[in-house]
Amino acid sequence: MADGKTAGDRRRRLRELLAGPDIVLAPSCGDAVTARLIESVGMPAVHCSGSVLHHLAGYADAGILTLTETVDAIRRVVDAVELPVIADADTGFGGVANVARTVREYERAGVAALHLEDQRFPKRPAYLEGVEPATVGRRELVDRIRVAVDARTDDSLLIIARSEFKGDLGEVLDRLGECVEAGADAVWLAARTPEDIAKTRAALDKPLIGVLPKGMSVQRFAELGADAALLPGWLLTAALHAQRALLTELRDSGSLQGYIDRAPGIAEARRFESEQGAAELADLEKRFGG
Repeated sequence: MADGKTAGDRRRRLRELLAGPDIVLAPSCGDAVTARLIESVGMPAVHCSGSVLHHLAGYADAGILTLTETVDAIRRVVDAVELPVIADADTGFGGVANVARTVREYERAGVAALHLEDQRFPKRPAYLEGVEPATVGRRELVDRIRVAVDARTDDSLLIIARSEFKGDLGEVLDRLGECVEAGADAVWLAARTPEDIAKTRAALDKPLIGVLPKGMSVQRFAELGADAALLPGWLLTAALHAQRALLTELRDSGSLQGYIDRAPGIAEARRFESEQGAAELADLEKRFGG
């Protein structure tokens, strides 16, 4: 890990942040350099998003990446930064035996928290318009959480229960309430409207961790009861937007100069990119010779 802190140190730090007075901003990413960028601007935590991992690989967010592929990517993110990492464990990659293995692998990778959901395996991208994810029964979700809690060896690892059940907030709250009884340390805030967020806060006395609703400020999200705000996809979207602008400039003018002239901060970003790993390399060469 980047600073030599133990995984337990980071897990305890995340618990402290969630118990503190300020909402925890954890922008989402799927690679080491973006995680370092998140850290460099002073964010307190990182979210390693399953959808971002899939999209970086060119896949739909539909459980296509294997557990091994996912853990390898998560480990690179964890090793790159000093921040606690909240990681997406999707459905646990199968049945209860798979869930147990997933928790052990994520724990060994050094994550501070992981979230498990009630979609069927393989899952579907629930955020797409017209897609209705199929969910398992309440008992199966609760069993996933029970298995996860039992499988961890460090009690400071946060287990976050998530429900993608649609159309009935009461059922969602009942599911999450039973997950809390089963040992979940936090719950996923799936509600998107102020009214439903407030109802979730009133019903569940655990940290609420969720995606910042589009058009809502972080301050308002916190006022309604959210304890952590995640932003899946937006950093990847911003990177693709900038890359498209650069490529279009190159195609149309034969030069990058126009793009560079219109992009304030580009020199700083270029320097940040070029310096990746340089300090670590210099330290090793100083200590052991090149």
